[in-house]
Amino acid sequence: MEQIDLKGLNVDQLSELVGKVQTEMASREKRKRQDLRAELERRVAAEGYKMGDIFPELGNAPPAARRRRKMPAKYRNPQNHDETWTGIGRSPKWVQEILTERGIDMAAFKSIPMYQIHATG
Repeated sequence: MEQIDLKGLNVDQLSELVGKVQTEMASREKRKRQDLRAELERRVAAEGYKMGDIFPELGNAPPAARRRRKMPAKYRNPQNHDETWTGIGRSPKWVQEILTERGIDMAAFKSIPMYQIHATG
């Protein structure tokens, strides 16, 4: 594994690196879940069942119909706490302004604690 000289990186570079690592980990975890679901669906279908027959809480509705729910906000504008964003879809204007002003990318923005909404408030 390639060694990265962390001591030679400034705070913004470290934030960007953390963002990239978190993005890659999330991507790999999502792919792992997708692969597992596909395998389960294949095995369930091979036995002549539907996923809803085996897991009644899933029902037999297509997956997209079950996913429509309001997502909690994950990011907050530190200048105006009424402005929040879930982190999904198009970013709001206040996020774009922060990215431009600070000269950072989205991964870095998402890894900076002052923009994150924590479960404790």
